[in-house]
Amino acid sequence: MVHSILVGFMGSGKTTIGQLLAERLNCPHLDLDALIVAHEGKTINQIFADHGEAYFRSLESEMLAEAFKREGILSTGGGTPVRSINRRLLINSCIPVVYLKASPEVINNRLQGDQSRPLFQSLDQKKLIELHHERENAYEQSSTIKLTTDHKEPSEIVRTILKSITASVQ
Repeated sequence: MVHSILVGFMGSGKTTIGQLLAERLNCPHLDLDALIVAHEGKTINQIFADHGEAYFRSLESEMLAEAFKREGILSTGGGTPVRSINRRLLINSCIPVVYLKASPEVINNRLQGDQSRPLFQSLDQKKLIELHHERENAYEQSSTIKLTTDHKEPSEIVRTILKSITASVQ
């Protein structure tokens, strides 16, 4: 069973923190987007281009449910908790769900030049802030642990998560 799930906006550090957390816990790191790419045999950009966002989101829900059956730390996609079916899965699980909060300014700085995110490519600064604001409630609702990642080292974030997870199971 998955040990912990990371949610948050794109660029909040889910993959980086997930990999480090998995290393510390000596378990696999599962990246939902990577699982989707492996399942489809196409990049996220290709899936969006060939089938559109609705298809991708349905596939994401299917792969999320499958990921719950695996062992490790799961990093979700930025839009995963937005769909109500996914949010219900996250809320109803007994697995700690960690919301990695990052400000739109920090996200924008982290993602500059990243060509692998079709949604980010279509957003200007104003639309990025709007989308971030729209999704924030879904992240809040679906998480049991909330951490701000702005200006923190990954190792510090991992230590905080480990303390929070340990405290939540006692």
